[in-house]
Amino acid sequence: MPWMARQSWCAAALAGLVAALAAGPVRAQQAVSDPPPALRSGDVGPPPQKKAYRGRYPVVGKPVRNPKRQLQKPPPPPQQIDAIIPGPSAVSVSRPPLLPETFGPQPRRRSSAEVDPYAPLGLRVGSFLLRPSLEQDVGYDTNPNRLSGQQKGSAEFRTEGALALASDWERHSLTAALRGAYAWYPSVISANRPDADAAIDLRLDALRDTRIDLGATYRLSTQQPGSIEQPLVGTSRAFVQELGAAAGVTQTFGRLAVGLRGSVARTIYDPLDVGDGTQVSQADRNLTAYNLRLRTGYEATPGVQPYVEVNLSRRQYDQQFDNSGYERSSNGINGRIGSTFEISRILTGDINVGYGEWTFDDPRLAPLRGPVADASLIWSATPLTTVTLRGTASFSDTIVSGSSGATIRGASVEVSHALLRNLTISANAGFTRTVYEGDPIREDGFTGGVRVEYRLTRAVAVKASFTHERLSSTQVGTDYTANIYRLGLKLQF
Repeated sequence: MPWMARQSWCAAALAGLVAALAAGPVRAQQAVSDPPPALRSGDVGPPPQKKAYRGRYPVVGKPVRNPKRQLQKPPPPPQQIDAIIPGPSAVSVSRPPLLPETFGPQPRRRSSAEVDPYAPLGLRVGSFLLRPSLEQDVGYDTNPNRLSGQQKGSAEFRTEGALALASDWERHSLTAALRGAYAWYPSVISANRPDADAAIDLRLDALRDTRIDLGATYRLSTQQPGSIEQPLVGTSRAFVQELGAAAGVTQTFGRLAVGLRGSVARTIYDPLDVGDGTQVSQADRNLTAYNLRLRTGYEATPGVQPYVEVNLSRRQYDQQFDNSGYERSSNGINGRIGSTFEISRILTGDINVGYGEWTFDDPRLAPLRGPVADASLIWSATPLTTVTLRGTASFSDTIVSGSSGATIRGASVEVSHALLRNLTISANAGFTRTVYEGDPIREDGFTGGVRVEYRLTRAVAVKASFTHERLSSTQVGTDYTANIYRLGLKLQF
């Protein structure tokens, strides 16, 4: 009996399994066509649908990858912020900390300027960089004293030493330049002469918008015998010394800058030795010049700053009357408008024009009036070619009897081209016209030349030059012509 019950139960189970297999395809088809019934509590059904992505896609048309399916990567350092830049392909970039998020292609960085392999490196002493140099030239000068008529030429031996200094401070700046030279003419001893100049400038960054500038200059030169300013020809050239000091302060208000600068300059003429122990005093030409300048500029665009300035000056001679009996002391005033600019490093410079006047203490001397101007332009025409333009219009003192002074107008141009990285050739030309007020004297000066420099190493360079000088004057006996040929060796560190 138990055996038969067990057999009937197995037969019933087998019949139910066959019926289920027969109804399976129908149920599968119904599951596809009919919606699923509501799930009761405790039933297990399909997972809930994923919500729609409402963010911004980095690239249009590309789905957002599920971050859970991505490989686990170590997080970036805390000082970097990863961002996605849209484009043909998503690119991950890193930014410095605390920078605002930006989108779009980033500007292309300029490569650093190539270092000149022949430029001197200088000598570092503490926080200063020194650049010393020494040059020795040999050549020939057809007219060493620049005298009128046919003159005797002479070989020339010229030695020059220079030192440039620049600070390397976080704040403030100190620069200095020293140069001294001596020229020796064996066949014309009276033409032997030294020349030197020095300048030092200190910039103090007192406050964020306040700058203080201090400076001092010195220059040593010699007078040219036979010229209008020195009609006597001596056994040697008389020295002329010029000393100056300046102080100024500049205050900026956003793009507006206001600067006040004062300067004082001292000029001293040594006695002229005319031979046989006789000397002619030139103390009546010694003077002290005072100048005060007020300049206001506005930075219109980066690198371009138009400005307006006013200059007041006083020229006080040591002696009230000169050797001709005139009172040469004077007061001057001039106003200028101009601009400093730097346009894409291609054109840089400073141009200003204005009008000025000098009035003299002696009523017999007519005032000097006329345009004043200064221009200095550097044009980088190509990476290998540089053009430098300069121009000036100014007033000058004189000792010509009856003349109150001279107006000087001049312009010059220099073109420099690098044939090789260490071979440079340059040519220059300049013209100057000097007109004396109250006198028909007029002088036209011209200078031109060619110079070649070949740098063997950073420390050694070979130089060669030719210079032509000419002066044409309405004053008899003062015009001249000179040609100078030089070959030199320069050591620089």
